[in-house]
Amino acid sequence: MMLGLFRTIGYGWIALQGLLAALLPKQLINLSTRLSLCGFENAAELEPKPWYVDAMRAAGVGMVAAGLTGLLLERDSEETDEPEVAVDAPASDDA
Repeated sequence: MMLGLFRTIGYGWIALQGLLAALLPKQLINLSTRLSLCGFENAAELEPKPWYVDAMRAAGVGMVAAGLTGLLLERDSEETDEPEVAVDAPASDDA
């Protein structure tokens, strides 16, 4: 039960990150650059190339699709009644 909650939160987080990357790729790149290069001088002056911004946007669209797909699959797995399997079932004598 708890694992399903963590998976749902994870899928939601992926979808949110993807949405930000798809809608605001340049701002997300600037934030990432400032956070990862905070020990360097002039890190805020770095400018991403246009192809990198496009790649970030495309990756964001993929992350949105993956996150939403995961959320839909989680919802469907909660609604499905799966049969329980007895772990301590007796061994078969067919061997």
